Amino acid sequence: MKNKEIIIGIVVGLLSTCVGTVLYLFYIATQRNATFDAIWDFAISTGQISSVVVYGAALNFLAFFGFLKFNKEARAKGVLIVTIITAILVLSHKILF
Repeated sequence: MKNKEIIIGIVVGLLSTCVGTVLYLFYIATQRNATFDAIWDFAISTGQISSVVVYGAALNFLAFFGFLKFNKEARAKGVLIVTIITAILVLSHKILF
């Protein structure tokens, strides 16, 4: 049962990171009067995509603390796993590129 709860937390962490990244890109696109695709292409071409993902991963805080508030520690652990993996991937992207 506990593994299922951790997997649910991992899925929620991945979804919240993806949703947060898309929301951040839409925010930037509206601020600069550009299209979503243009902002996405710019972030990829300039190597700034890791910074965009970091801002998107900020939604993981809401999921993490929400699970802790409702005593779902295993789910919070899954969100934390995704956050740590995201941090490692962003760090490696910053170092290599």
